[in-house]
Amino acid sequence: MRDILSSLITKSAAEDPRFLMLSGDHGYALFDEIRRARPGQFLNVGVAEQAMVGVAAGLARVGFRPAVYGLASFVPIRVLEQIKIDVCFSNLPVLFLGDGAGLVYSTLGASHQCGEDIACLRPLPGMRIYSPCDGEELRACYAEALGRAGPSYLRIGKSDRPSVHQKSVSSTDAHFVRRGGRGKGICLVATGSMVGPCAAAAEELSIACVSVPRIKPLPRNIARLLAPFKTAVIVEEHSRHGGLASAILETLALDSAARRLPQFKSLALQDKFSELCGSYQFALSEHGLADGQLLRRIKKIARDSR
Repeated sequence: MRDILSSLITKSAAEDPRFLMLSGDHGYALFDEIRRARPGQFLNVGVAEQAMVGVAAGLARVGFRPAVYGLASFVPIRVLEQIKIDVCFSNLPVLFLGDGAGLVYSTLGASHQCGEDIACLRPLPGMRIYSPCDGEELRACYAEALGRAGPSYLRIGKSDRPSVHQKSVSSTDAHFVRRGGRGKGICLVATGSMVGPCAAAAEELSIACVSVPRIKPLPRNIARLLAPFKTAVIVEEHSRHGGLASAILETLALDSAARRLPQFKSLALQDKFSELCGSYQFALSEHGLADGQLLRRIKKIARDSR
C-alpha cells in the first residue's frame, strides 16, 4: 500500500503544479520517487510538525494543494490544535496522511502507537476521515480526498496486509467484501487494517463482511447493508471510544429512518496502553485482536448468534 501511495503522490505532483508534499522528517523511502521526479514539489520541514501544518495552511491560502505526512502519533495527534485552527477553521484544502496508525510501530511503544486519531478528528468541522484497507481502497480514498475543497485525513495502518480487493474500487461507500452463504445471522463490519483478517474469517465461516473506508461522513448506505442481519460485529484497530463503532452507533441511533437494527458487538483496542514491546501480532494480542484471537472471538459470536 505504501508503494501505491508513493505513486499516487508522484502522479499528483506531475499532473498539478499546485500540489506540494510536506513531511515532518518522516517517510524517507516513501518519497524517493517524488524527490527524483519532482524535487521542487517536496519539502521536508524537519522535526517541526506544528509549524508544518501552519506552512501547509499558508500555502493552501495562496492556491497550492498541500499534503502533509507524518506518523499518526504526530499527524494528527501532536498537531491537533494547528489542524483545528489553521486548517479547519478556514476550511482549507489540506490532505493529512497519518501513517502507521494503530499498533504498527509495536516495537517503539505507546509513544508511537495511535489508537485515538479518528476520535480526535471526528468532531472537527469540515474534516473528512478515510481508512482504506488496501491499495484499491487507497486509490479511491486518495482521489476523493484530494479532489475536495476542504480538509481530509487519510489513515494508513498496517500497509503489508494482503490485498482484499481483486478489482478496482470506485467509491468510498461501505461495501461487502464477502457476501457469505449462511443467511443473515452475522455480519462483520471493519475498517482499515482489520478488513483483511475479517474478510479471511468471513470466508472461512461463510458469513458476510463489510468494509467501511470512509469514517466521516459515515456512508449513508450503512443502515441498508446491516438491516438484514441479526448481529453486526464492528472490528477496528482503534479505540472503541470515538472510532468506527461510535460513528455507526451514533449515526444509526439518531437516524429515524433506521427502523430495524442488528445487535451490535465491538472488537476494538482496549482502554489501556501497550505494556510491552514486540511484534505487530504481539501488540494486537494484548488487545485480543491478533489474527488467531480475532478468529476465535468471531467464531464464538457466530455460534451465539444462531
